[in-house]
Amino acid sequence: MKDYYQILGVPENARDAEIKSAYRRLAFKYHPDTNPGREKEAEAKFKKINEAYCVLGNKEKRRQYDAARRGRPAGGSQGFGYSQQDIFRGMFSGEAGFSEMQRMFAQAGLRFDRDFVSRVFFGGKGFNYYSFNGAAGPYQRAYGPTGVAAYRPGRVERALSKAAAGLGKFLLTRVFGLKFEEPKVEKEADKKLDKHLGLEVSRTEALSGGEIAISYRRGLKKTKLMVKIPAGVKAGTKIRLKKMGRVKGERAGDLYLHVKVKK
Repeated sequence: MKDYYQILGVPENARDAEIKSAYRRLAFKYHPDTNPGREKEAEAKFKKINEAYCVLGNKEKRRQYDAARRGRPAGGSQGFGYSQQDIFRGMFSGEAGFSEMQRMFAQAGLRFDRDFVSRVFFGGKGFNYYSFNGAAGPYQRAYGPTGVAAYRPGRVERALSKAAAGLGKFLLTRVFGLKFEEPKVEKEADKKLDKHLGLEVSRTEALSGGEIAISYRRGLKKTKLMVKIPAGVKAGTKIRLKKMGRVKGERAGDLYLHVKVKK
């Protein structure tokens, strides 16, 4: 049986917050976008980390998993009873849950759109998820890969963005992990690899938030990213995308986007 606690590096009595924090740290570290030249290796590790979080981050699955580890399967089942694909299907079955994870990675400048998820977790075959249609409630939708990594925020995400604007910068920083000021850099050599770009947004985008596609030169390659713009962003704000700046050997600087609001 896989040791999901060991994969995330947390003790068996870890609290939910500890599990989520460990997942965020490892998922950002091993995301294919942060490992240029080692994407396949990072992708395999990324899948394991997400599989572990899918189980330990879900109260019912964690209860069943812990029972199976103790040799007392919950509900009379034999062993844990979930394959990796079962776990991933459960992870991405809800549109709201998927949107929350997509938003988290987008704010770090990392891909997590539906084409990315389909390729990494389902071998490019697509997957089913539940969406909502007002009073009609949830209904199942099938997502088939388009071949183009494109994502547009839905109604739930737009509503959350507007709510976040009223809560202010503090909550955005603590809950969503956004960094608005340049952090201290331990190594001067790494700081020299930082890249600074201007990011022009319309007044509407600055007010309500959204996503903007950017492309820039990173070494010899042209890199494309979907950047999350938090609702209520002000001119002069610096959005930091960790390890997405210039690259030298195994070191990488950060990318800083300096927000400008169109007049």
